[in-house]
Amino acid sequence: MRRKKIIIGIHGAGNKPPQRLLQLWWQKAICEGLKRVGQPRRIFKVELVYWAHFLYSEPQSTKVSDPRSPLHINEPYVPAALNSVAQSPSRVRKKFLDWLEIMMDKLMLSENRLFNFDRIAEYIIRKKFRDLELYFHRSNVELDQVGLYAKKLIRKELAQILRKHRKKDILLISHSMGTVISYDVLTQLVPDIRIHTFITLGSPLGLPAVIRKIFTEQHKDLKNEKLLATPENIRQSWFNFSDLNDRVALDYKLRNDFKQNVHGIGPKDTIVHNDYENKGEKDHHKSFGYLRTPEVAEVILSFLADEKSSPLELVKRFLTIPGRLAGR
Repeated sequence: MRRKKIIIGIHGAGNKPPQRLLQLWWQKAICEGLKRVGQPRRIFKVELVYWAHFLYSEPQSTKVSDPRSPLHINEPYVPAALNSVAQSPSRVRKKFLDWLEIMMDKLMLSENRLFNFDRIAEYIIRKKFRDLELYFHRSNVELDQVGLYAKKLIRKELAQILRKHRKKDILLISHSMGTVISYDVLTQLVPDIRIHTFITLGSPLGLPAVIRKIFTEQHKDLKNEKLLATPENIRQSWFNFSDLNDRVALDYKLRNDFKQNVHGIGPKDTIVHNDYENKGEKDHHKSFGYLRTPEVAEVILSFLADEKSSPLELVKRFLTIPGRLAGR
C-alpha cells in the first residue's frame, strides 16, 4: 500500500514572524524552486515546526516598520530577482574552508593541555551562536520554569509532529540550528519514527564546537568514536546543502563527520548558490534562498514523484496552461 507523504520543516535560529506567515513563506520559496526547474505545479503541504516562541517573548511583525526594533522583519520572503544567475563556487573560498576544517579538527583532537577544547567550544557557541547557547543552557521563555531547559520543549515540539505523521513518508527539511535540533530528536527521542529523506540547509553540524557538544551530551568519547552516527531512522537519503559564503556552515562537508547508518545512509554534500537578497543586502544563509535552489527542488520533486495525485491537483493541472514553466 502506497504511503501518503508529508514535508515537515523546522526553522533556524533567531526570532521569527508568526508561525502561519513563516510557513507560508517556506511554501512560496519551495514553489519558486519548483518553477525554476521547469516542473508543473504540485499540491503539497509543508508543516512547519515553530520553536522561536520558546526563546523570544514576542514574534516579529509586519506592522513594525522601524528597522531598529527587534520585532522588525529585516529579511522577509522576497522572490529572486529576475536577473538572478547561479554562481560557480569560488575555488579560493573552497580551499580556505577545506584548510579551516583540517585546522579545527586538529585543534579539537589535540591532547595539548594548553587547549581545553570543551571550554573553547563553550566560548565559541556563546559568542557566535547565541541561540545555540540559549538552546543548551537557558530556561524557556514561554513557561519560565526553573530547570526546564528550552531544548526539552523545542525537541518535544518536533518529536510530536513526527509522531503525528509516523504512518506517512516524511521529508524532513531543517535549516541552520534546526539541523542540530533535528539530529538530537532523531537520535534521542524518536529513533523509531521512519524518515524517508532528511535535508539539512546551512548546517553548523560539522563545526567542531557543535560536534563536541553533541558528543558530551551523548556521553561519548570523541577520541575513540571520532565520527558521529547518522540517525538509524533515515531510510532513503540525507542531503546536505551549503553555500560556500554561508557564515554558519563553515564546515560544508558533513560526510567527513558522520559515519553511515546500517542502511548505508550518510550525508551527501552539495554546494549550492543561495541567492537571497533584499534591498541590496545579500544573505547566503537565509532559508528562503536555500529552499528555492534547483538542487533542493529536484530532491523535493523526487520525493513527491510517486505520490498519487489528489482530485484537486488533477483539476489544477488541467486548468494550467500547457508547457514548461519559465525558470528565473
